[in-house]
Amino acid sequence: MKILMPVHFFLPEHSAGTEVYTYNLARALTELGHEVEVFCTEKILSRRSYSMLERDVDGIKCHVMVNNLDHESFAETFANPRAEGAFQRVLDKFKPDIVHVQHLMLLSLGLPRLSRAAGARVVMTLNDFWLFCVRFGQLLLPDGTLCGGPNLQDCAACLQDFQFSQGKPEKLMIRLLQVTRELSGVDLAPVVYWAQDRSQYLKKRKTKTASRSAQAGASEDLVDELKHRIRKVQLLIEQVDLFMSPSNTVAERMAEWGIPRNKLRVSRYGIDTTPFENLPRAEPPDDDDVRKITFGYVGTLAPHKGVHVLLGAMRQLPADACRLHIYGGDKHYGEYGRMLRDMAEGRDIVFCGELDRARIGEAFGTIDCLIMPSIWLENSPVVIQEAFAAGVPVIASGQGGMAELIQDGRSGRLFPAGDVDALAEHMQSVLRNPTTLRTWSVAMDPPRSIEDDAEGMVQIYAGLLKLNGS
Repeated sequence: MKILMPVHFFLPEHSAGTEVYTYNLARALTELGHEVEVFCTEKILSRRSYSMLERDVDGIKCHVMVNNLDHESFAETFANPRAEGAFQRVLDKFKPDIVHVQHLMLLSLGLPRLSRAAGARVVMTLNDFWLFCVRFGQLLLPDGTLCGGPNLQDCAACLQDFQFSQGKPEKLMIRLLQVTRELSGVDLAPVVYWAQDRSQYLKKRKTKTASRSAQAGASEDLVDELKHRIRKVQLLIEQVDLFMSPSNTVAERMAEWGIPRNKLRVSRYGIDTTPFENLPRAEPPDDDDVRKITFGYVGTLAPHKGVHVLLGAMRQLPADACRLHIYGGDKHYGEYGRMLRDMAEGRDIVFCGELDRARIGEAFGTIDCLIMPSIWLENSPVVIQEAFAAGVPVIASGQGGMAELIQDGRSGRLFPAGDVDALAEHMQSVLRNPTTLRTWSVAMDPPRSIEDDAEGMVQIYAGLLKLNGS
C-alpha cells in the first residue's frame, strides 16, 4: 500500500507527541513493506509561503510546505486554496491508496475531500480537539482555564486576542528576508528570530510581567468566518472514512460535537519500545536510602504543559530532599522558559535541553518518577506510555487521557490539574515512602508497541480499500 500522512509539523524541527507518533507509525508501516510519505509544514521566513521542499527523515520522504502565517484572512487558517494546491500536487505524484491524516492545523480542512477525489480512502487520527477548537485544539481559554466546548459566541470572544496571521510590519520584514535570500543566497532569518526573542526578553525584564495571551488579530467578521469553518468541518466529517481516537476522552467529546459514533474507533497509541529494552536502571530507593529521589519532566516547555505547576510544587519541598530533571526545549516559548528558570533558582533543578529521540531511553534511566502536570485535556500522552516502558511510575493531572492511563493510588497518582499543593503533597509522600515507587511500577499496564499499532492500521486500511473495490 501507498500511504500519505498529512501532519502540521514533523521531525526533526518539532518533536511533540503527535509528531513522534506520526514518525513511529510511518517507520513501522515502512518496515511492514508499505510505502509511506509525509506532507507537513514548516515556518521558514526567508522562503515564500507554499513553496515546497523535500526532506528525508530516517528513510521517510517528507514533502515540506512552507507556511509563514502570512494569511490575508482568518478563513485561510482552515480553508486554504494554496495549501490545497500544494497537497494536490503531491497527491498527483504519489497517488496514495490511503491518506492517514494526523493533523490539519496550518494546512486545510479540504485535504480529505481532495484525497477522496483522487481515489484514496481517508483515515484521520484525532490527536487533539482542533476540529472544534481553533485555539490550537487545546480547549483552553486565554486565561489558561479549561473551556467547556464549542459555542459560536464564546469562541468568537475567545479568539479576539488570537494571532492567526502576521501583522503588516512582519509581512514586510518576511518579504525583505525572502528577497535577500533569493538575490544573495544569504538567510538572515536566524538573526531576526534572535532579535525578536531578545526584544521580548528585555520587555519582560522591564515590566516584570509576562503576557500569556496572544496579540490581537481576529477579523471583524469572525462570527461569520467561524460559521464558515463549522460548515467545512461538517464536510470533512462526510469525507473521512474512519476517525481514530487515542482515548475515550477525545472520542466522547467528538461524538458529542458531531462525529457519528459509527465513524469513531478508540485505539491507544503504540510506542517505539526499543529504546527501553534492557535499559539499565538504578533500583528505586528504599525508605532508609540516603540518595535523592529524582523527579522528571519530559516534553515541550509550554504554558499548557503546566511545567510552572511542577516548579511551584518543587518549591514547597525541602531543597535538599530531591532533584528535578527537565527534558525539553522552549524554542517556541522563550519567555515562558525564562520564567521557569527564574522559578527554579535555589532548587536542585536541571534543565537538560531538547531531548534527542535516540537518547529517550537514557533520559528515563535517570528518573525515578515522571511528573505530567498538563493543564489541558491531554489526549493520551505518548510520554506516559514511554515512562511505563522504562518502568518509571507517573504522577499526572487527573483529567483527559492522562487519567485513563493511570490507576490512581495503584499504578501512580493523579491530582487536580493546576493544583500546586496537591502535586506537592504527592511528591512529598514519595519522599516519605520511596518504596511506593516500586509498588506502582509493578502495577503499571504494559504499553502498546508501535508494531502492534501498525499491524492494526494495516488491517483497517485493507478493509477500507476492500470497500472501495481496490
